[in-house]
Amino acid sequence: MTDPEVLKIFPTNQVKPYDGMSVTADVWALAHAEHRQARHAHDLIFHGSGIITGLEVVANDPPNQFVFISPGVAVDPVGNVIVLPEPVAYDFGNTSEGTLFLVLGHGEREVGGVEKEMITIQNEFVIAARPNMPKRPVVELARLTISKPGNPIKNADDAEHPRGEELDLRFRNIISPQAKQRVRVALCSLGSEVQSVITGWDYLSRECARSTPYALVVDTQVPFSDDLPGYELIYLSGKGSFNLEASQLKILRTALDKGKMLIVESLDAPAEKSFQGMFEKLNLTLAPIDDSHPIMTAPFLFNAPPQGALGNQVQLDGRAIFSTAGYSLAWGGTLPSGQASRADIRSAHEWGLNLLEYCVQHMGV
Repeated sequence: MTDPEVLKIFPTNQVKPYDGMSVTADVWALAHAEHRQARHAHDLIFHGSGIITGLEVVANDPPNQFVFISPGVAVDPVGNVIVLPEPVAYDFGNTSEGTLFLVLGHGEREVGGVEKEMITIQNEFVIAARPNMPKRPVVELARLTISKPGNPIKNADDAEHPRGEELDLRFRNIISPQAKQRVRVALCSLGSEVQSVITGWDYLSRECARSTPYALVVDTQVPFSDDLPGYELIYLSGKGSFNLEASQLKILRTALDKGKMLIVESLDAPAEKSFQGMFEKLNLTLAPIDDSHPIMTAPFLFNAPPQGALGNQVQLDGRAIFSTAGYSLAWGGTLPSGQASRADIRSAHEWGLNLLEYCVQHMGV
């Protein structure tokens, strides 16, 4: 629906009450219609039409003509909120053929009204498979092409390129304004503190809030204390030689045992040597990242770690990421070439979001 058409849904009149007025059925209906129209317009303009939550569609196992739709909520193109309160099994039958659109629509029916009982209007949902998108307002849940009647319906092996008899979910419009998942990050400096590290994290945090479902809560100059394992992500930067005390190592081990993640960056050769000793004492075995590792593909695709301020060397353990590349400096615009280009900074930010995504997915594992 175009914007001018949506704007026309907003009510332009409302009932003005006065003492002694006759509240007939027509007056009552008109008063409540104004509220419904305003809600419909609000849902469309502020959220749009599509799936708010749930309504996942999966094929039966083993495959046959049934698919299952999970509970969920959607808004149709005229602003009706459609609620599917429980799972629904939909049967495509043995005669369906060709391209079919599985859609969800809004319905109403009168309930009650026997003798002098009050009549209520019950909101309902309608699920149907059609050879084309119907003219009535609906929300698409899935589509598929059945090459021969009776062929079993399957989940797609490749969701980006579904084939015949496979559920095609690429046209689902997801409009859910999901709440940001907050991730507490502790910035700890070992050896000399580098202000540019904090600046880099500030810029990465802004990019994270803009383009990911995560909101970083970054605390700087966090001391090694029993409070450190309360953070989901611990970032250690090192410049110069240092040596962690047994109590500090114990705190890090406690954090790792609780499923917290470490991102560690050495900003010079002495710090790299000190960190290597720390990893040995923590019994962490680091290995280079190969090009098939998930950290290389989500949410952004890389064929190799990009250049940071000091290179692009990255190693990984299940609970820790170790870098000598100075990515935190690159997030603030510092790169070997001096004046970093916009493309260089964007690449560093995207790599930072890949690191964060990996950490979030492995927290608590």
